[in-house]
Amino acid sequence: MRSRFSEKHLEVFRNAYLFSDLEPGELALFLENADYSEWLPNDIIIREDDPGERLYLILSGKVRVTKKTYESIEQVLGILGSGDFFGEMVLLDNKGRSASVYAHSKLEMAAIPHSAIKSILVDNPRIGLKVLTAFSEVLSLRLREANDKLRSLPFIERTF
Repeated sequence: MRSRFSEKHLEVFRNAYLFSDLEPGELALFLENADYSEWLPNDIIIREDDPGERLYLILSGKVRVTKKTYESIEQVLGILGSGDFFGEMVLLDNKGRSASVYAHSKLEMAAIPHSAIKSILVDNPRIGLKVLTAFSEVLSLRLREANDKLRSLPFIERTF
């Protein structure tokens, strides 16, 4: 379902960690390239291993990030909310989606095509540095959280 851009969405973009260091004119480049949509609970947004073509920013609501175990059990990795983003890893490595993402509640999102993001970053090195720094910080945080979760699993110690 399509949604229209609103002033409320602008505030989410401004406060989102990924874009928080951008000047208004720099932020406008991302706003202009975004598609806006609404989702219902349990709608699948992306599937694990599918090719990725967009970066998503949650404008309102929540998503559930899941990954299949070797036993094909879907494990919830986390819940993301307003101002959080996902779909960025494909920008860095061109591999398939690392997890599935479902609408956890009624949801509004902005989706920015990777081609538009790459173009903005290449044409504007200053913006590129700001955005890639934010990407790196968030990826580092997510990796640390994943490591902490792994450390808490009792079977890990017995396998080595």
